[in-house]
Amino acid sequence: MLPAPDQKQSASAPGRGPRVHARPVLALVLGLLLVAALGSGDEPSFSPDPATKEPERPSLVSLARLEPRSKVVNVAAASSDVIQQILVAEGAEVTTGQVLVLLGSYPLRSAELEAAQIALERARLEPLEVEAQQARVRAIEAELEYAREEVTSQEGLSRKGFSTGKEFRDAQLQVRRAEERLHEASALLERRTADVDLIVREAQNQVVQAQARMAHTLIKSPLNGRILRVLMKEGERVDMHPVVSIGATQNMVAVAEVHANEIRLVEIGQKATFTSPALPLPLRGTVESMGEMIFSNSVTGEDPTAPRGLRVVQVRVLLEANDLAERMTNLEGQLRIHLGSLGTP
Repeated sequence: MLPAPDQKQSASAPGRGPRVHARPVLALVLGLLLVAALGSGDEPSFSPDPATKEPERPSLVSLARLEPRSKVVNVAAASSDVIQQILVAEGAEVTTGQVLVLLGSYPLRSAELEAAQIALERARLEPLEVEAQQARVRAIEAELEYAREEVTSQEGLSRKGFSTGKEFRDAQLQVRRAEERLHEASALLERRTADVDLIVREAQNQVVQAQARMAHTLIKSPLNGRILRVLMKEGERVDMHPVVSIGATQNMVAVAEVHANEIRLVEIGQKATFTSPALPLPLRGTVESMGEMIFSNSVTGEDPTAPRGLRVVQVRVLLEANDLAERMTNLEGQLRIHLGSLGTP
């Protein structure tokens, strides 16, 4: 038999087992107290303040180029022909409808127009022909009346035996001939009377056609402006290619390419300033319009390493009058749009 355990030894070490099991419980209690303490305070917030706004910018800068407000108009011929004469030089001021270039077929078309105008003048004399035909009809009617009286006279003489039957038959023949001539003249008068309006209208139509053909041999200015460039020379054939470039340079605009991410900052009416080393002073202007499409940038300045393929929107700024700027279409520079209150640069 095993000896009974010593009760004294067991009693001398009270609580050894309970101390080993109390440590996890103590840790658990401390954790709960810590959670309770944290839960009783305010919870930290990490969400951004919705009232936070991006800092205001005084201005926005982008590359731009100059062009006429009317844009550059490339004027071409209406048909294939050879340039006979160029009547204007680069830099010349022109007006709407002014002839700029004569084409090779101009002399022929001009002669055709003159012939059509002569025919129209002749057609307008047609009422006089109607009056002349009316006079012929009246003359024939008088001859017919005389011939009928002669028949009556010869018939009476023949009955009394004072004339032979030949004179009577000749008088009847004259009546028949006069009746036929009167019928023919009356029909011609009726036709001339009915055709007088048609003849004039036809002649007028021929003049209009000749004018249209001759217009194809003239290149005219579509607007009041300046000749920016003569693209072809005398003797060259034009196949509906541009011959001259025209622009209304009295009103110039700066065409800026604003990045698509910044176009929301631009408003019509904002003031702007265009600068370029080619201009002695900045040009002031006002935002006139904004484009409706996003496309790749085309103005890169003089830096060959400038970024390309940027997504931009065109902004057009109407500039103040400047004689030097009027002669510098496509000049590139920098446009600063003032984003402050409208009307205050």
